[in-house]
Formats: sequence, C-alpha cells, structure tokens
Amino acid sequence: MTLPKTIWIEPARNTAAEDLLVRELRIQHITARLLVNRGFCDPTEADRFLRPQLANLHDPFGLPDMDKAARRIADAVQNRERIFIHGDYDVDGVTSAALYVRTLRSYNADLVYRVPHRKVDGYDLKTAAVEWAHEQGVKVIVTSDCGIQAVEAVKLANSLDMTVIITDHHEPGEDLPPAYAVVNPHRHDSTYPFRHLAGVGVAFKTMQAVVRLLQPDHEQRFIERFIDLVACGTVADVMPLVDENRIFASEGLKALAATRKVGLRMLLQGAGIDTTRPLTAHSVGFGIGPRINAVGRMDDAAIALDLLLTNDGEEAHKLVQTLNNFNIERKVIQDRIMQEARQILAGQDLADMRVLVVASPGWNAGVVGIVAGRLAEQFYKPTIVIGVNDTELRGKGSARSIPGYDLFDGIHSCRDILDSCGGHEMAAGLSLTMENLEAFIERINAHAAENLSDEDMIPKLAHDGVIDPQNVTMRLMDEWELLAPFGNGNPEPKFASLNMPVMRAGRLGKDFTHLKMEVGAPGAGLECVGWNFGDYADRIAPGATVDAVYMPQVHEWNGRRKVRLTLKDLRV
Repeated sequence: MTLPKTIWIEPARNTAAEDLLVRELRIQHITARLLVNRGFCDPTEADRFLRPQLANLHDPFGLPDMDKAARRIADAVQNRERIFIHGDYDVDGVTSAALYVRTLRSYNADLVYRVPHRKVDGYDLKTAAVEWAHEQGVKVIVTSDCGIQAVEAVKLANSLDMTVIITDHHEPGEDLPPAYAVVNPHRHDSTYPFRHLAGVGVAFKTMQAVVRLLQPDHEQRFIERFIDLVACGTVADVMPLVDENRIFASEGLKALAATRKVGLRMLLQGAGIDTTRPLTAHSVGFGIGPRINAVGRMDDAAIALDLLLTNDGEEAHKLVQTLNNFNIERKVIQDRIMQEARQILAGQDLADMRVLVVASPGWNAGVVGIVAGRLAEQFYKPTIVIGVNDTELRGKGSARSIPGYDLFDGIHSCRDILDSCGGHEMAAGLSLTMENLEAFIERINAHAAENLSDEDMIPKLAHDGVIDPQNVTMRLMDEWELLAPFGNGNPEPKFASLNMPVMRAGRLGKDFTHLKMEVGAPGAGLECVGWNFGDYADRIAPGATVDAVYMPQVHEWNGRRKVRLTLKDLRV
C-alpha cells in the first residue's frame, strides 16, 4: 500500500497579534508566531502560558460531584472506615493509585489497595473486586483512572452497603454508574474549565480537596509534594500539555528531578535519565512511562505500584531491575507481533477498508496497543489489533485512530456485539467473542465510511510557517525554553523552508538508514539529520535544492552547542 503525498499544513498568519506580543512581551517575532499559532493572541494569556504557576491551578471543587466525594473520603478518614483504592494497570492508573495511597497514609487512613492484573482481572472495576473489598470490610471504594463504565460493579457495591466514588477521565457512556459520586471532567454536565485532565490529575484534584477539608494549611505542601507523580501520569498518558496540564508538567518535571520518593529516584536512574539537566516530557514519555507500562503489559502492575510506594532503596533497586527486564521482553514481543500483523495485512485488499482490524492467537493483549499505534501511523488508517485466547475463543484488542475519526464513538456503536469497550477519541480498548469478529469488522468499517472522509485519510503534517532557516539562532532556541515542556497539545516548533541548496548529503548510522546533509550557502550551512531518511541520500544530486519540514533543535557535542534541523518530511 502506497500512501498519498503528505499535505503540509501552514496556519494562517495574524501579523497584528504577532507584533503586539513582540512589543508587550519583548520576544522575537518567530516566538510570537509560535504563540499565535497555539491560540495565544492576548499578551496576558500568552504571558501566563510562558510562565506557568501553581497559583493558576483551578479550584478542585469545580469538578462535578467533588464536594460529595471529598467530604465522604474525609469522613471515612476521620471515622476510621476502611477505604479501598482501585487503580488501573497503566502508568496513569498506577501513579493515580500511588498518589491516593501516599496521601491517605499520611492521615493514617484505614486502607487497602490494588491495581488489576491485565490478564487475570481485566480492565476496570469488576464485581470480583467488589466482592473482595466486601470481604475485607471496606466501606468506601475509590476508583482511580477507571470506573466510568462499571455499572454492574457499582450496583453490586451499593447492594452490599458500600459507598463508591468514581474518579476517572475516560468518556462516559449514555448513563453514569449509580455511584455516590462520579468525579470526571468529561461528564456532560461538567462546568469545570478544563476537560483534559489525566486520571492522575483527577486523583490529585480529589486529594487536594480532601486535604483542604482535613488540614487546609497543608494544601500547598500537598501540591508541592505530589506534583511529580501528576507530571509522570499526565505526560505518559499523552494528555494535551495546555492549561492545568501545562502547569502539572512544567512544575512537576522540576519536582521530579529533585524528588525524594525513593522509587521514582531509582526509576530515573534505571532509565538512564540525567537529572542534572532539566527533565523534558520526552524523559517521562520514553524513559519512565514505558517501564511502568511494560510490567502491566507483561505481568502484574502491582510491581510498579510497589516501586512508587516503597521507601526502601534496596527494594526499589530490585523492582527497577524487574521493570527494565520486562521492558526488554516487551520490545521483543512487540517486534514479533508487528511483523506478523504486517504479514496478515499484506495478504489483504486494504483499499476499501477504512479501519484495519487484525487478530491472531498468541498475541499479548498488553502489547497490541503499541502495535496498533505503529500500524495506524504506517498505513494512516484507524487500526485495531486483537490478541485471541485460543481456549475461550475471545479476543482483547486495542485501537488507535488518526485525526478526524472518533474511534471510541465507532467502537461504542458496536457495543451490542462486544463484551466490553472504553477509551477516548484517539485510543480505545475492547473485548469480544471471535464469532462476532467478522460482524464487528463490517460494522466498524461502515461507521467509518460515514464518518471518515477521503480527505481525512491523506496524511497531514502541520508546521508553524515557512521561514528562512538562517533566522533560527541559538538566541532564539534559548528563548524557546519558555515554551517547554513540549508534547501533545504543545508540539515542538516545526517549520518549513523551500528551495534550500544542498551542499552535501550522505548516509548516517551503522546500518546507513539515516540521512545527514548540510543546506545553505558556503560558510553559513546548517546541519540536517533525517532519521530513517537514508534513501534520500541517493536521490540528492550535487546542486540539488530541497523543501523540508523540520524541527530546529540544539545539538551538543564536545561542549559545543549549535542549531541542527531534524527532518520530518523532505521533497527533493
């Protein structure tokens, strides 16, 4: 399958707004252009974005049902009622559970907790977990990063005289579970000013409200103590780094570099992350997140939760080694599934398929989500990858979408032939019996045919405008530090430049799969690198010119810093 040529998308200019920001904020024009592209035309709002502060966090009691939830948890703490924290097996759910447990332990709460085992328990609060909690004498159940679809489990808990408080950030169904309180910014009746909190963000807000009720003079101390965990879960769950999430990430990454939590310190060390330099969202997204997620994908996420809760350095060291080993194993299995999935797709006519669905026995259900994301990127189509249990003839799958298609809505429209489903617009999960697989493929593709246009299926690459690359200086790069941390919702600056003369080009790397070239005039050339762009070296003749979309980045080598362009797309 050959993808159509990627469309480069340039935002419309608003030079008046750019000029205003230059005057009021004393920044360079290209920085002002970046701010306007991100929706900041007002100097006050732009300045708040550039200087995120904890004081600008929203009031936690603005979340729906927060008053009920916080007061009930506070009462349970004071009355020594047993509280059950039920997390999830990914990094967002594990950091959420750790935040709840650490905070409530500081108040000597009567507490039990668990995160589900992906293969044994499955996703979400189940009736079996409710029955276990009842046997433990639990009076209050608090979910973290799950529960919004757990109608049957909540009904059972109600019948057993337990109070259920759901704190979640996933999309609600048509009806909310009949819980005592449902704290979720995505509720249709929510008036909270920011909808895109991670599960750990909702947990943080819940505990902030509880602390305010129990010990109002400790609220600031609570914020500063736990914002490192919030940053981990928010960044690793790929939440948009705007509004409150930007504050969590910016302040949380600083706190993470100096964290006193033994498990987090060991995890940073085990991931080879240098804490003497400012941490980035990349450090969390590619260092911490995959290691916590790996143990939940391959075995029991409780291992990762133990790491985030321990105060013992020796235990933390052993647990980090375990996480690293599982991460290595995860990569091997992921590569195998990826290869097998591509072979399956190679034998199919994909032209008329709007949504790709591949299923096979023996595929680890904890890894298929990564494979779905890679395939969606490669084929630029929403993709669902399902691991099949041969014994039960049931499949568990993960889905990843492309911009323009609400994959959760598509999957939810097939819920009558699914065992379960949940998720977001861009990522979702499901389970089903194999006898319903063909019907599901037909129906999800019919839904996509009505809601996904031909234009949506053309790859698009947004950039921040066409510029002369010589205008990107080290002084400008230093100014862009104000825009960090970069991530979803606040992408690293990307620009396009046209008709750049190539001074030299060649292959890079031990397997020669990468491209290195120099563009510009003699004496003023700029170095460019293109990862996996090696084949272009054979197409660039002496004297050629190129158009490129790239990210300007600072390259450090032997104590020297210079601007280097990292290619995202190239036209010779």
